[in-house]
Amino acid sequence: MTRYTTWAAATLLAALLGAAGCSGGDSDEGVTLEEGDSAETTGTTEPETTGTEPSDGEPTKEEVAAVLGEGATGVSDADAMCLGLAIVDAVGIDRLLEADVFADPEATADASLAELGITLDEAQTAALLDGLHQCGDLRGMFREALAAGGSIPPEVAACMVDGLDATMFDRLLVLSVTGGEAALEADPELTGALQDSVVTCMAAG
Repeated sequence: MTRYTTWAAATLLAALLGAAGCSGGDSDEGVTLEEGDSAETTGTTEPETTGTEPSDGEPTKEEVAAVLGEGATGVSDADAMCLGLAIVDAVGIDRLLEADVFADPEATADASLAELGITLDEAQTAALLDGLHQCGDLRGMFREALAAGGSIPPEVAACMVDGLDATMFDRLLVLSVTGGEAALEADPELTGALQDSVVTCMAAG
């Protein structure tokens, strides 16, 4: 991420889809999670919580969480805030402020934690995963992100995401946040599982 929910995984899945030769078209714009993409939200409507400028004084957890998820595709504002707060709680607000997340909010929203110069130990990674799972239907958020632009049919997106077992899906979550696309591509076991999911679902769909 951190554009969660965005998610770096959607870019990798799009690349795998193209590599499999079964995208059905030339465009993968719908799954690159760029600023301005449209998508249905996954849950309740809440007042806007996004915003890229901190208030006067010390930034709050909510302000830091909002800048992490600015413009996230496939999630509601409320879900994006929950996911952002899970990251803040796992990493620590002081470390995120030291990474100067407000200096270039758009770049921050597109960056993984590694790209912000932040690494997590085992305990922090476990806390991150636990926090993310408190935010509702994470598989649903991934499905929305993949299908957002229309280049992947919703039923195929659902098949691809739901075809991952719990272990692989959790690994996808963690690497999307902590290492981004580069970390996903560097994990051959996960990449293989995603490739198998793409081929199976496109053949079936």
